[in-house]
Amino acid sequence: MSKKIIVILLIGMVFLTGCNLNEKKVPIEGIDMVGILGFDYEGEGTYKLTAAIPQKSKYANERTQIYTTTTELVTTGMVDIEKKTEKKVVLNQLRVILFSEEFATSGKVEEVIKHLYGNTQVGNEVLLAIVKGSAEELMRQDYTDKASVINYVSDLLQPSVNLAFNPNTNIHDLMYTQTNPNIDSIMPVIELKGKKLELTGVALFKGDHMENVLHPDDALYIQAIQGKKKLSPFTLNVGGGDTLLLDFIDNSVKIISNKSLESPRLKIILKIEGTMSEYKGKNISFKDPEIMERLEKDAEKDLKKKINDFLEEMQKLEVDPIGLTENVRRHQRVKWDTELTRKTISKMKWDIEVDMSILSTGVLH
Repeated sequence: MSKKIIVILLIGMVFLTGCNLNEKKVPIEGIDMVGILGFDYEGEGTYKLTAAIPQKSKYANERTQIYTTTTELVTTGMVDIEKKTEKKVVLNQLRVILFSEEFATSGKVEEVIKHLYGNTQVGNEVLLAIVKGSAEELMRQDYTDKASVINYVSDLLQPSVNLAFNPNTNIHDLMYTQTNPNIDSIMPVIELKGKKLELTGVALFKGDHMENVLHPDDALYIQAIQGKKKLSPFTLNVGGGDTLLLDFIDNSVKIISNKSLESPRLKIILKIEGTMSEYKGKNISFKDPEIMERLEKDAEKDLKKKINDFLEEMQKLEVDPIGLTENVRRHQRVKWDTELTRKTISKMKWDIEVDMSILSTGVLH
């Protein structure tokens, strides 16, 4: 084939490609960008899909338009919503995906997330949460003191040092835990209370379905044992009904395994350093070294008990939201699966050591 013919063919291909691109272009006025997707369980094989779309026009009566449809597939549902908006609906600006508790317990979450994760329009940082009640109802509320429901929910779910119980799960995190046999998924739970939204718990998954809702503080123990360097403030009992609030917390953890699959045992060593920012109890002198040493020992004892109680609860459920079984798996040559994780966590034993250092008493005297 001559060079002249090759050049002509290349020019033709470029021209045709350009035509196709031009045909696919849609003016910005003809596009609706979804900010939140909500999923509510309807029945076997069907669910309610709700989309929150911000309105671009300053003359719009509502800052956010809510569209709902009943569907069996995400794609079909999005097509139905597109028909209602009369515009091209895209997911490039998707910020949050919400699931009702009933939807999460039905085992449909992974199916939906896998579909959205494979969509090139959807970013890895899209935040996820479980709604106590109806996702549609939460999205349709009029939050008069907020810019929009999209901003409100997104800001609420953002990582914050003050939100100890917010595991801040995004779509990438969930895909990782759902496909990793050594760890179970968690998500924050949000609830509509009056006209306000609150983070009220931590949804714990066992495989592809939600198993339980944990106490808010449990997320802190998960983060601590996983080795998160900076922990949120937490309250500890220090004897006689007295309590202290530890803030600005630095954390380090070391986990030593006995490498046994038959009788797995872990030694979990936590080193905690922080500032005591609040104290409730009898009047004591924080300048007395002996008193401060006693407070540290009591705080160590209380944190050790709370972590131990939490691990025992996880053992009863045969779930592993921390990934403790990975400390056993890495020393084995067997093919590891979720069933082996369940068996291992159910017979695991552990020894917990806590080294607590109160570096200062902040503004307390």
